[in-house]
Amino acid sequence: MYPESGSEMGEKPITPLKTWILPFLLSLGGVIMDYITTLMGWGMGFFETNPRYHPVSALLVFWGAITILTLAVHEKRAWLVAANGLALSSYIGVANNTLVILGLFSGLQA
Repeated sequence: MYPESGSEMGEKPITPLKTWILPFLLSLGGVIMDYITTLMGWGMGFFETNPRYHPVSALLVFWGAITILTLAVHEKRAWLVAANGLALSSYIGVANNTLVILGLFSGLQA
């Protein structure tokens, strides 16, 4: 499935770009959607519980954690599960904001 590069020298196989970049794109989508729903909540009179929240900071945290996982976990399957799971956790904020906007969760209003 993965092309081998320098297997005689003991080098690791090359991971296809699509597999490698997927967690970064998933987390980017989650952070963007979280920020959009946050803006919608602000427009409705809600406020963010973390006064230092910024989408760029959130993106750096997710991308940094995915990068550390990439360096720490060498097994392909374990890395895929861990990195994609971490990337999908960026959608928790979207779910929370959506539930607050729909009135199913109580939010903090100014």
